Amino acid sequence: MPQGILIYEHSEAPLVLESLRPDNTSDVHMELGRGCVVIRVTSPSLRTLIATCDDLLVNLQIAAEALADV
Repeated sequence: MPQGILIYEHSEAPLVLESLRPDNTSDVHMELGRGCVVIRVTSPSLRTLIATCDDLLVNLQIAAEALADV
């Protein structure tokens, strides 16, 4: 089963994590690292893994832009 890990560093990592928490599914696990959000994704196929990671990256970008406006 394909797996992937996204690590996103941000000065407001806890806020980024909370903004993405609704995206958690049984295949997505998020936790805080040292100044970063660690996202582990498991998927039944490589195509689904790539699509899920792509969605998460878009949402990370939106969260970072929203926090920049604060």
